[in-house]
Amino acid sequence: MATPMQIPLPSPQKELALNGVCSYHIEGETLYLDVAEVASRRSAGSVSGGLSLEIWALESAYNSGNFSGYLIASQSLGSLSGQHCFRNCSATLPMQMPTEGVWTLVLMLRESTDGGLVTQDYINFSQQVLAECKMTLSLCS
Repeated sequence: MATPMQIPLPSPQKELALNGVCSYHIEGETLYLDVAEVASRRSAGSVSGGLSLEIWALESAYNSGNFSGYLIASQSLGSLSGQHCFRNCSATLPMQMPTEGVWTLVLMLRESTDGGLVTQDYINFSQQVLAECKMTLSLCS
């Protein structure tokens, strides 16, 4: 992924947010991610910790707080200045398959802080996915 350009922002909302259309599609073991905007509403002159976009497979929709699941793809964005945003973030990512089951995919905007990784914003994708193991058998000679 190319380094996104930082663009000044207009009005305030969440401190760090996913804005606009965020989507993905999967082809084989590759996940294609498109995020319209990652915005920092923090004060001008401040800089975020390292940011990343992560796609998680969870048993149910995420509602903030602790969670358990499988990290299937991630993309580092770097730090973001206050009152700026990254726009049109696209990434082609190798995908780690979760175990068999039905999963809700969640896009998380995560920030590296002194206390560890913090989920600053998230989007639950409405369509669940099915992960299944396929076995191939062949005759031994």
